[in-house]
Amino acid sequence: MKKLPALLFICCLLYPAGNVFAQGRHISTLQVLRSGMFSANCNKVSRIAAREFFANKVPLSVSQFKTPEDIRKSLLAHGVQESLRKSELYRENLNKFLEIKREMDIFLRYQQLEPQKVSLAEVNARWAYANKALSALQEMERIVGARDPGVHLGKLYMEKVLAALKPTYTGKVLRNKDIAMPGKFREEHSFNKDQFLLKDADGTSLTMKNTSPGSDGFNKACQMAAELPPMTIAVLNDDPEILEWACNWGSQGFLGKGSRVAVFDSLNKLMEWTKDIKYDVILMDYVLEDGISVFMIDRIRMAGDKSTVILVNSALMDDEVPAKELFEHGADGFISSVGFRADNGGARIANALYNYMQQHGREALTPHAKR
Repeated sequence: MKKLPALLFICCLLYPAGNVFAQGRHISTLQVLRSGMFSANCNKVSRIAAREFFANKVPLSVSQFKTPEDIRKSLLAHGVQESLRKSELYRENLNKFLEIKREMDIFLRYQQLEPQKVSLAEVNARWAYANKALSALQEMERIVGARDPGVHLGKLYMEKVLAALKPTYTGKVLRNKDIAMPGKFREEHSFNKDQFLLKDADGTSLTMKNTSPGSDGFNKACQMAAELPPMTIAVLNDDPEILEWACNWGSQGFLGKGSRVAVFDSLNKLMEWTKDIKYDVILMDYVLEDGISVFMIDRIRMAGDKSTVILVNSALMDDEVPAKELFEHGADGFISSVGFRADNGGARIANALYNYMQQHGREALTPHAKR
């Protein structure tokens, strides 16, 4: 009978928490601890979470990640220095992720076998530490893409780590839809390399075309530009000189008379703008400071933008272009910038946009433009 008042007191304390859960809200263990409730059971909650983590562990191994040497070799076409820089950046982030993964595994294993009380400061530190691993994976994704098996499984792994920490600390946990492996895009039409390289109807390659001012190719491109519809166009390039050229080409009508041209020097800036503005066409450089564009396209398509025409440009010859890979990631065409200059690049792009319009129809270039 002496225990009855104590039990009634505990029930009174737990009753409000039960009502909150019944209303579909979430109270973290830390919030409960701050209010002085449920402190004796915090180890039990951590133990259950740790047990679930190891019971349904993501099958992740080091062998599923590309090696830095693989990265270096795959980027040699873009210069020795660039390939070395990207491979070293990849190596640093892979090592950072693996180190944090080891420590988190040890912590969760101990919490499963011999759970210990964890201070608020330590919980905050571990949560921040786990998010550093996630940031490292995101840096790696910029180099190898979201469809890389190692990166994909690594992000699933960190989701489970954060979920295991969640009973101790409430924070932003990734949702499955945020890290789902992207499938192939543009399945509504099959891959055609000549069309992807935006060749003329007679098979003439943009790479081989003379578009110097005054040439037949230049004059023909001017006529093509005059037939382009008004569009909203984003140009993504980390070379400020090329961005200045693009603005001039737009004002000269090479990108369609009445078209509006916005320029961006990083993908992150472009992604921020595309939250509110949808562009008809994005002209994207192949190699950027914040990643390889083939994997940047993944991010744009995964954000839900499936209708914008994305054209990649680079100083690659036709036989060097990874056309099918770009197509499968969601790119719509490739513009060779071999011989691009301030005075002729607009003509080359006008030719490419016109060819795309001929292949897919005028409306294909203007899904978002105001008519």
